[in-house]
Amino acid sequence: MAININAELIAAGTKYRKELLAMPVAALAELLAHMTLKTGIQGKEVGGELLTDAELRPYRTAKDATDNTSIVPYEWETFLGDVVKEFDPNAILGTLYTELTAKKPTEREIAKKVAMRMAEKVGEALYNNAFSAVRNAAGNATVDLFNGFDTLTAAAITATTVSAAKGNYVTLVATPTTVANVGDQLKAFWRGCDKMLKRQKTKLFVPVSIREMYEDWYQTEFGTAPFNSDFKQRVLVGTDGKCEIVGLDNMEGGDYWYLTVKENMKIGVDQESDKENVRIRECDNPKMVQFFMMAYFGVGFDTLNKEFLKVAKYTV
Repeated sequence: MAININAELIAAGTKYRKELLAMPVAALAELLAHMTLKTGIQGKEVGGELLTDAELRPYRTAKDATDNTSIVPYEWETFLGDVVKEFDPNAILGTLYTELTAKKPTEREIAKKVAMRMAEKVGEALYNNAFSAVRNAAGNATVDLFNGFDTLTAAAITATTVSAAKGNYVTLVATPTTVANVGDQLKAFWRGCDKMLKRQKTKLFVPVSIREMYEDWYQTEFGTAPFNSDFKQRVLVGTDGKCEIVGLDNMEGGDYWYLTVKENMKIGVDQESDKENVRIRECDNPKMVQFFMMAYFGVGFDTLNKEFLKVAKYTV
């Protein structure tokens, strides 16, 4: 049977437009379980820190008003990016047709599968660079599209909006993290946070390797304790169950740990306007088709206030 996969792919790009645009976001599921998605974002988003000492005082007739309330804004940004990939659909037919299925897939099923996989790969690249990306408008990869969490943090440290003096930063590099001390370091990090942050349900974002080190430390420390019935540890000991350890493989090679609340870690997308687009179309080479997607993406913090965030710089 002759396969007219090109035509079906082009049709799939139109028919499944909504699903294709949503697929990169779906690929961020591991992050979104611990962060907050904001839609309808194009360009800069402004959060900030409210500074005030508002409190009740003994009643008096005189107004005696004071003016010492202000907002320190904090900006983060989503950027418009695109992907243009040309490929030969017939080159993949052999692989798809040799999969162990009850029946051979139809041209339409193949087209949908290819289109969805292309969109999913876009999301995987966004996930991989969520912490390490550095905005470079002249670049050609996802790592150049936006500023990742680590990049934003490094800039905030330089600007002293994240600092020991402000209570939202600590450096641990003088004592490298090891299996022998990782549990004590993580506990000390949490206990040194602002009391308002410690009252909340928090998430401690660390690389997977650090979480694995912590689990090894925990087994050594509490291996024979009656309450230790599981090698898998997801809550930091000594925090009354308030601090969840989130181990992410896309943080490997980074410089920072983050202790914060889910609402403060933002992933920004559009997903609402006509400016985002996805198409599969013919191109100059008659043997090829072109996958095109245009979308907004960025990450950021809602606030750097010590009551909602603390950063640790570490080394191993």
